[in-house]
Amino acid sequence: MMRRLLVPLAALALTAACAKGATTAGPAKLRAVDYHPLAIGNQWTYAGRMLGQPVEKTITIQGMKEGFFADDANGLLKVDVEGLRDEKRYLLREPIMVGKTWSAVVSVASTERFEIADVGFTANTPAGSFHDCVLVRATNRADAERSLRSEWTFAPNVGIVRISITAVVNGREIPQGSLLELTSYKLAVPKP
Repeated sequence: MMRRLLVPLAALALTAACAKGATTAGPAKLRAVDYHPLAIGNQWTYAGRMLGQPVEKTITIQGMKEGFFADDANGLLKVDVEGLRDEKRYLLREPIMVGKTWSAVVSVASTERFEIADVGFTANTPAGSFHDCVLVRATNRADAERSLRSEWTFAPNVGIVRISITAVVNGREIPQGSLLELTSYKLAVPKP
């Protein structure tokens, strides 16, 4: 059951993901729109491990579909006044501040809970060091004893730079061998 949850969640996280530094308790100076640039032609390449297996994946925004930016991994993203979202839920929600929480019903049997766990820190990845990052923690319960936790690190004017996935069973964290980091990116429209 946990494996069935992990694979779709990891794929979704790729389309939507640190070295810890100083934490800021107040709202970030930047808004959700600043944390994931959306333009046709934008491209992100990730490498790491998923379920213990080596993975390299490039995601490219190819067009528009029903008001969303559509990528080549069947992901749909857009930014509105409340934050960055896909077709089912917000991935990053305003205000950008530690402790901000929200939830989304992703299926009849599943509610995903989100929390902004950190802001204003530096994330180091193979693609570089990124400052003023935001860490979003998403938890999806499989049953009373098991849940899956994803952590997405967003960097301003770049997007998701790191994704990690951990199972939590009876309160114990069980690493899933799932960590993806940004190795390169190309923005079609540079941010001023």
